[in-house]
Amino acid sequence: MIVTGNIHAVLTGDLVKSSRLTSDQSREAMEELKSAAAAFNAVYPGAVHKEMDTFRHDSWQLLLHNPVFAFRAALFLRCVLKMKSSAAIKYDTRISISLGPVDFVAENRVSDSRGLAFTLSGRGLDGMKNAHLAFDGAFGDPDDWHEVSLGVVPLLDCVVTDWTPVESGAVSAALLGKTQLETADYLRAKQDVVPTRQAIGDSLSRAHWGTVHDVLARLEEKIAGSLHSGYMPA
Repeated sequence: MIVTGNIHAVLTGDLVKSSRLTSDQSREAMEELKSAAAAFNAVYPGAVHKEMDTFRHDSWQLLLHNPVFAFRAALFLRCVLKMKSSAAIKYDTRISISLGPVDFVAENRVSDSRGLAFTLSGRGLDGMKNAHLAFDGAFGDPDDWHEVSLGVVPLLDCVVTDWTPVESGAVSAALLGKTQLETADYLRAKQDVVPTRQAIGDSLSRAHWGTVHDVLARLEEKIAGSLHSGYMPA
Protein backbone atom coordinates (compact mmCIF):
# COMPACT_ATOMS: atom_id res chain seq x y z
CA MET A 1 0.00 0.00 0.00
CA ILE A 2 1.40 3.38 -0.99
CA VAL A 3 1.05 6.23 1.48
CA THR A 4 1.91 9.59 -0.05
CA GLY A 5 2.59 12.66 2.08
CA ASN A 6 1.06 11.21 5.23
CA ILE A 7 2.52 11.72 8.67
CA HIS A 8 2.54 8.57 10.77
CA ALA A 9 4.12 7.49 14.04
CA VAL A 10 6.53 4.58 14.15
CA LEU A 11 7.50 2.94 17.42
CA THR A 12 10.50 0.61 17.37
CA GLY A 13 11.57 -1.23 20.48
CA ASP A 14 13.29 -4.13 22.14
CA LEU A 15 13.19 -5.83 25.51
CA VAL A 16 15.49 -4.39 28.17
CA LYS A 17 18.26 -6.83 29.17
CA SER A 18 16.62 -9.63 27.22
CA SER A 19 19.71 -11.82 27.67
CA ARG A 20 18.74 -12.17 31.33
CA LEU A 21 15.34 -13.60 30.42
CA THR A 22 14.66 -17.24 29.70
CA SER A 23 13.26 -18.12 26.28
CA ASP A 24 9.82 -18.60 27.85
CA GLN A 25 9.99 -15.24 29.62
CA SER A 26 11.09 -13.49 26.45
CA ARG A 27 8.34 -15.11 24.42
CA GLU A 28 5.70 -14.22 27.02
CA ALA A 29 6.91 -10.62 27.13
CA MET A 30 6.68 -10.28 23.36
CA GLU A 31 3.18 -11.79 23.35
CA GLU A 32 2.22 -9.36 26.10
CA LEU A 33 3.37 -6.45 23.96
CA LYS A 34 1.39 -7.69 20.95
CA SER A 35 -1.72 -8.09 23.11
CA ALA A 36 -1.18 -4.61 24.56
CA ALA A 37 -1.02 -3.08 21.08
CA ALA A 38 -4.32 -4.77 20.20
CA ALA A 39 -5.89 -3.60 23.47
CA PHE A 40 -4.76 -0.04 22.80
CA ASN A 41 -6.29 -0.13 19.33
CA ALA A 42 -9.56 -1.43 20.77
CA VAL A 43 -9.80 1.67 22.96
CA TYR A 44 -8.49 4.04 20.26
CA PRO A 45 -9.94 2.45 17.08
CA GLY A 46 -7.86 2.86 13.95
CA ALA A 47 -4.81 4.16 15.78
CA VAL A 48 -2.71 1.05 15.15
CA HIS A 49 -1.97 -0.38 11.70
CA LYS A 50 -2.88 -4.07 11.78
CA GLU A 51 -0.80 -5.71 14.53
CA MET A 52 2.61 -5.27 16.10
CA ASP A 53 5.44 -6.78 14.07
CA THR A 54 7.96 -8.79 16.09
CA PHE A 55 11.33 -10.10 14.99
CA ARG A 56 14.26 -11.95 16.44
CA HIS A 57 13.35 -12.87 20.00
CA ASP A 58 13.21 -9.44 21.59
CA SER A 59 12.47 -6.72 19.02
CA TRP A 60 9.27 -5.18 17.67
CA GLN A 61 7.82 -2.38 15.56
CA LEU A 62 4.45 -0.67 15.54
CA LEU A 63 2.92 1.75 13.02
CA LEU A 64 0.31 4.24 14.19
CA HIS A 65 -2.00 5.79 11.62
CA ASN A 66 -2.81 8.49 14.17
CA PRO A 67 0.49 9.98 15.37
CA VAL A 68 -1.30 11.96 18.08
CA PHE A 69 -1.34 8.80 20.20
CA ALA A 70 2.39 8.06 19.84
CA PHE A 71 3.46 8.92 23.39
CA ARG A 72 0.34 7.47 24.99
CA ALA A 73 0.91 4.18 23.17
CA ALA A 74 4.60 4.09 24.13
CA LEU A 75 3.86 4.64 27.81
CA PHE A 76 1.09 2.05 27.74
CA LEU A 77 3.39 -0.59 26.24
CA ARG A 78 6.03 0.06 28.88
CA CYS A 79 3.45 -0.04 31.66
CA VAL A 80 2.02 -3.34 30.51
CA LEU A 81 5.46 -4.92 30.68
CA LYS A 82 6.59 -3.24 33.88
CA MET A 83 3.47 -4.37 35.74
CA LYS A 84 4.60 -7.97 35.16
CA SER A 85 7.88 -7.40 37.00
CA SER A 86 8.74 -9.02 40.33
CA ALA A 87 11.67 -9.04 42.72
CA ALA A 88 13.27 -11.75 40.60
CA ILE A 89 12.38 -10.58 37.08
CA LYS A 90 12.40 -7.06 35.68
CA TYR A 91 10.47 -6.38 32.49
CA ASP A 92 10.68 -3.23 30.38
CA THR A 93 11.12 -2.21 26.77
CA ARG A 94 13.12 0.52 25.09
CA ILE A 95 11.05 2.54 22.64
CA SER A 96 12.14 4.92 19.91
CA ILE A 97 9.26 7.11 18.68
CA SER A 98 9.37 8.96 15.38
CA LEU A 99 6.83 11.14 13.63
CA GLY A 100 7.18 11.70 9.92
CA PRO A 101 6.19 10.76 6.38
CA VAL A 102 5.75 7.13 5.33
CA ASP A 103 6.26 6.23 1.67
CA PHE A 104 5.25 2.57 1.60
CA VAL A 105 3.46 0.28 4.05
CA ALA A 106 4.13 -3.41 3.48
CA GLU A 107 1.01 -5.56 3.45
CA ASN A 108 2.39 -8.44 5.50
CA ARG A 109 5.07 -7.06 7.81
CA VAL A 110 5.28 -3.52 9.13
CA SER A 111 9.07 -3.81 9.43
CA ASP A 112 9.31 -4.16 5.62
CA SER A 113 7.77 -0.70 5.16
CA ARG A 114 9.70 2.35 4.01
CA GLY A 115 9.78 6.04 4.79
CA LEU A 116 11.56 8.64 6.88
CA ALA A 117 9.50 7.81 9.97
CA PHE A 118 10.77 4.20 9.84
CA THR A 119 14.34 5.29 9.24
CA LEU A 120 14.37 7.71 12.17
CA SER A 121 12.69 5.30 14.56
CA GLY A 122 15.18 2.52 13.85
CA ARG A 123 18.11 4.93 14.00
CA GLY A 124 16.84 6.30 17.30
CA LEU A 125 16.76 2.84 18.87
CA ASP A 126 20.27 2.06 17.64
CA GLY A 127 21.51 5.31 19.19
CA MET A 128 20.01 4.76 22.62
CA LYS A 129 22.38 4.01 25.47
CA ASN A 130 21.01 4.13 29.01
CA ALA A 131 17.67 5.68 28.08
CA HIS A 132 14.47 3.71 27.56
CA LEU A 133 12.60 6.34 25.56
CA ALA A 134 13.66 8.42 22.56
CA PHE A 135 11.89 10.69 20.09
CA ASP A 136 12.44 12.36 16.73
CA GLY A 137 10.02 14.48 14.72
CA ALA A 138 10.49 14.89 10.97
CA PHE A 139 7.91 17.54 10.18
CA GLY A 140 6.96 20.99 11.35
CA ASP A 141 9.40 23.21 13.20
CA PRO A 142 12.65 21.31 13.98
CA ASP A 143 13.37 23.52 17.00
CA ASP A 144 10.05 22.56 18.59
CA TRP A 145 10.77 18.85 18.23
CA HIS A 146 14.32 19.27 19.51
CA GLU A 147 12.89 20.72 22.71
CA VAL A 148 10.66 17.68 23.04
CA SER A 149 13.39 15.14 22.30
CA LEU A 150 16.11 16.76 24.40
CA GLY A 151 14.00 18.15 27.26
CA VAL A 152 10.57 16.63 27.74
CA VAL A 153 11.27 13.02 26.73
CA PRO A 154 14.30 12.41 29.02
CA LEU A 155 12.34 13.68 32.03
CA LEU A 156 9.31 11.61 31.07
CA ASP A 157 11.57 8.59 30.68
CA CYS A 158 13.03 9.06 34.17
CA VAL A 159 9.56 9.18 35.70
CA VAL A 160 8.29 6.09 33.87
CA THR A 161 11.44 4.08 34.57
CA ASP A 162 10.91 4.54 38.32
CA TRP A 163 7.34 3.21 38.30
CA THR A 164 6.77 0.05 40.31
CA PRO A 165 4.64 -2.83 38.98
CA VAL A 166 1.70 -1.60 41.07
CA GLU A 167 2.05 1.97 39.81
CA SER A 168 2.53 0.77 36.24
CA GLY A 169 -0.68 -1.23 36.49
CA ALA A 170 -2.69 1.74 37.71
CA VAL A 171 -1.22 4.06 35.07
CA SER A 172 -1.80 1.54 32.27
CA ALA A 173 -5.51 1.59 33.13
CA ALA A 174 -5.52 5.40 33.29
CA LEU A 175 -3.90 5.57 29.85
CA LEU A 176 -6.89 3.62 28.52
CA GLY A 177 -9.24 6.12 30.17
CA LYS A 178 -10.60 3.67 32.73
CA THR A 179 -12.43 4.81 35.84
CA GLN A 180 -11.22 3.64 39.25
CA LEU A 181 -13.98 1.00 39.32
CA GLU A 182 -12.97 -0.23 35.86
CA THR A 183 -9.32 -0.12 36.95
CA ALA A 184 -10.07 -2.48 39.84
CA ASP A 185 -11.57 -5.04 37.43
CA TYR A 186 -8.70 -4.53 35.01
CA LEU A 187 -6.04 -5.13 37.67
CA ARG A 188 -7.91 -8.15 38.98
CA ALA A 189 -7.57 -9.73 35.55
CA LYS A 190 -4.00 -8.56 34.94
CA GLN A 191 -2.35 -8.86 38.34
CA ASP A 192 -4.79 -11.00 40.30
CA VAL A 193 -5.25 -8.25 42.88
CA VAL A 194 -8.35 -6.39 44.00
CA PRO A 195 -7.16 -2.90 44.93
CA THR A 196 -9.38 -0.42 46.73
CA ARG A 197 -10.19 2.96 45.20
CA GLN A 198 -7.84 4.47 47.78
CA ALA A 199 -5.02 2.15 46.75
CA ILE A 200 -5.53 2.99 43.08
CA GLY A 201 -5.54 6.70 43.85
CA ASP A 202 -2.40 6.36 45.94
CA SER A 203 -0.63 4.48 43.15
CA LEU A 204 -1.51 7.16 40.62
CA SER A 205 -0.35 9.85 43.02
CA ARG A 206 3.01 8.16 43.61
CA ALA A 207 3.42 7.79 39.85
CA HIS A 208 2.79 11.54 39.41
CA TRP A 209 0.01 10.63 37.01
CA GLY A 210 -1.54 14.10 37.17
CA THR A 211 1.65 15.67 35.86
CA VAL A 212 2.29 12.91 33.33
CA HIS A 213 -1.29 13.26 32.07
CA ASP A 214 -0.78 17.00 31.59
CA VAL A 215 2.46 16.39 29.67
CA LEU A 216 0.74 13.83 27.44
CA ALA A 217 -2.14 16.21 26.78
CA ARG A 218 0.29 18.97 25.81
CA LEU A 219 2.26 16.66 23.51
CA GLU A 220 -0.92 15.40 21.86
CA GLU A 221 -2.16 18.93 21.41
CA LYS A 222 1.16 19.92 19.87
CA ILE A 223 1.16 16.99 17.42
CA ALA A 224 -2.47 17.57 16.45
CA GLY A 225 -1.81 21.26 15.89
CA SER A 226 1.14 20.52 13.62
CA LEU A 227 -0.91 18.06 11.60
CA HIS A 228 -3.82 20.44 11.16
CA SER A 229 -1.63 23.30 10.02
CA GLY A 230 0.14 21.20 7.45
CA TYR A 231 3.78 20.26 7.60
CA MET A 232 7.14 21.15 6.21
CA PRO A 233 9.71 18.32 6.20
CA ALA A 234 12.20 18.99 8.97
